This record gives sequence, structure tokens and C-alpha cells, in this order.
Amino acid sequence: MVIRIWTQGLTVQSNLLMMKHKSILFVEDDLIVSTHIASTLQMLFRNVYCAQNGEEGFNMYEDSRPDIVLTDIQMPRQDGMKLITQIRRIDYATPIVILTGYDDKHLILKAANLAVDGYLIKPVEFSSLVKTLSQAIKRMHNTPNLITLNEHLFFNRDTKEFYYNNAIYRLSTKELELVELLIDNHHRILSKQAIELSLWNRDIPCESAVKNLVLRIRKKLGDTLIFSQRGLGYRININDARYFGDMG
Repeated sequence: MVIRIWTQGLTVQSNLLMMKHKSILFVEDDLIVSTHIASTLQMLFRNVYCAQNGEEGFNMYEDSRPDIVLTDIQMPRQDGMKLITQIRRIDYATPIVILTGYDDKHLILKAANLAVDGYLIKPVEFSSLVKTLSQAIKRMHNTPNLITLNEHLFFNRDTKEFYYNNAIYRLSTKELELVELLIDNHHRILSKQAIELSLWNRDIPCESAVKNLVLRIRKKLGDTLIFSQRGLGYRININDARYFGDMG
């Protein structure tokens, strides 16, 4: 199954792909700014929850438990600082990014003491919005769930989806099991026998079962993903820096 996705010409597609399955709470009292930014967020995130002040924002936070919060500071009824304080009393994990109309260093320093993950100055450019929000989300995860296999191919371990040439691909159960097995053993070549034992346990597959799996995966995700060494087995080609770091 293939689904086309929108990338707005960005060179770093992984940021957009990572946000695609996330939800965000956006708190802003200025209707014009709120409408403009919210329309952009709706293209980036799975769910966008909008509120016009801190009081409404906290109620929405409790109801929706978003993956990230983007909030203005100067707002009526309850400002952004009070909202952040309320959230941090019960939740230190969810990333929070502040939005302000001026570069107030004192305000930003005060927000930093509340474990804020970033800030944006209005008017916000699209590239800055994507970069700041994606970096905040990445810091939330000790192990990011989006793996860069190569410049055209990404794997989301949470959703079990592959993003290849701006499209989403889903593999069969056995194909997925093989790719994840190779990723988990990226630092070495796995023999055909080791793969058979892991994927089929005590069941005996046909002689060409592993080879056929590899051929089907290559057809869907590209010929260079899985490297075969004659007489030894198979290894995955992976470009993710986190995995290269493990190999040292």
C-alpha cells in the first residue's frame, strides 16, 4: 500500500515524517496569528488542539495529553508562564516551546527555568517552526523512533511504516520481522540459518524462504537496503548516526 505524503520541498524529510504521527497543543490569543500557524500545524501533525488562553489551554492539555505544547506568553485570563507552571507540576516529559512577539531575554530565561525546550519569535518562518518543534520532540525520546536507513528511506519503529521516496510503505509480517532483525544486528552479518531460526523458530521453511523475503523487500524498498555476502549471510545498510555510534 502506497500513500503520497507532502514535504514542502524540505531537504530534511525526517523532521516532517516524525511529526506526522504526533499531536500538538497550540495556545495563542491573537486570532490572525493563531489561524495562520494552526493551518501550518495541521499539515505537520496528526492532531492539532487549539486554545486561546492559558486556562483553556490547560483544560485541553488534561483532556488530550498532546505530544508537544506550543504556547504564547502574553495572553488574557491566564498567561503562558502560568500554563507552563501548571503543566510542569505534573509533567516534566512533554516538550514545551514558547512563542513570543519580541526577544525578551528575561522572559526567555524565566521560561528556561521551567524546563522549556525552545522558543520562537513572531513572525515565525516555516523552516524555524519545523526545526524547533522537531528538535523538542526528539529530546523527549531517549531512543528516537525514526531510523534513517538512507537519504531516501526512513523507518518508524512505532508505526512500523517505511517512508521511501516521499511515500509510505507497509511490509508483510515476515518482511517486517526480517528488517527489524537486521536492524537490531546491524553491526554484523546474519547467516541464513540464524535468520530462519529467529523468524520461523522450530518450523522448517522452504530452502529459498529467506532469499525470497529479501527479494520482496528489495523490490519495495530499494536494491541497496540489504547486502548479501555469498556463503555468509545478510546485513542491512544503515546510515543512522545512532547506529554508527554503537559500532565503535
